[in-house]
Amino acid sequence: MTENIYLVASGGNPNYGDELIVASWLRFLARVRPKSRVWLDCPNPGTASALFDGIHPDFHATNTLWRYCFEAPDQSAHGVWDHVDHLVTHGGTPMYDVAVTELGQAQSVHLLGGGYINGVWPDHVGLVSGMGAAARLIGCRLLGSGLGLMPPPDNGKQLKETFSSFDKVSVRDSASAAAFGIEIGLDDVFLGLPFELTRLHSPIVTERAKDVMLCIQSDMTRDETFTRLRDKLHVVVESALAKGLSVGYVEAIPGSDRRMFDALEGLIPEENFVPFVHVWRDGLPARPGQSWYTSRFHPHMVAAAAGASGVAIGILDDYYDIKHRSLLNLGTGWTYVSANDGSALPEPSTDPTFPSKALRLAAKKRAEAFSFYPSL
Repeated sequence: MTENIYLVASGGNPNYGDELIVASWLRFLARVRPKSRVWLDCPNPGTASALFDGIHPDFHATNTLWRYCFEAPDQSAHGVWDHVDHLVTHGGTPMYDVAVTELGQAQSVHLLGGGYINGVWPDHVGLVSGMGAAARLIGCRLLGSGLGLMPPPDNGKQLKETFSSFDKVSVRDSASAAAFGIEIGLDDVFLGLPFELTRLHSPIVTERAKDVMLCIQSDMTRDETFTRLRDKLHVVVESALAKGLSVGYVEAIPGSDRRMFDALEGLIPEENFVPFVHVWRDGLPARPGQSWYTSRFHPHMVAAAAGASGVAIGILDDYYDIKHRSLLNLGTGWTYVSANDGSALPEPSTDPTFPSKALRLAAKKRAEAFSFYPSL
């Protein structure tokens, strides 16, 4: 009988970090479970089908649990939790019941990592509710890896109780571990980090890897914070150009991350702008000797592992600071600063031992993955 593996993730947006998480697990499963059927439950299955095409030989995408969350009449954490639990347990209409069939045939349901189950997006807790309901009905294994659960949602107690019933679960930061009583592990991108690092040596990526690189988001921040950060980055870029350094810009989320590039009003040449599609297709333009300024979490990880120095900019307190500090605690050696800080941006820093340490962490993450999916 074909094994059915059901993954739940915030992929397909597209978003560089979320997509790397999914791709990392699909590549792993393609090696250890090539004959299994793999379903990905995500917000945008159409885009996901294009992004992940060909990584696993029997890959399919749906939005069953995500749709249940989005369509809940009460979008509070408690309201979505009860709504999704009811639909999975009792069924809803033929429109719902057809979609939930694949979930009902799963041997395992795996909540992939990332920072999307928390109080920032309270409706997403319905994903965990649906997983718990599925396990009660069909006895499937429940798995969770590399989760970022801070700040906690209003129904944190329900969430904690359900996670306690998971067969295996890990979080990526100490704050989540303390709040939910879950073992601290590593972000899921560590699973695919060796693959990502090999892509950085191609001529096209090397050419895009300028001396100074920026990757700044416009989402999840106030206009005044964005404007102050623009002014600080303006100084950084002008100073780099005055020293004869090349400056590039990376887009991790299409459109959203383009806004800061445009706000710098032509300081960075258009040909030095690296759109998401190029980053996804070819790899992040990172190398030793660079200086990075990024608000995005996964460019921090990959660039530091490639040997670049950097400044991690926290765009939203009590969320992005926790994310970036989880990497600082692992030893990237980068400088951290809140975007709300009134002073000028600090100088980039690094720990030259982190690239070798990152590969050891990747091996540790791979061991966790094998504990989830033992070799057959």
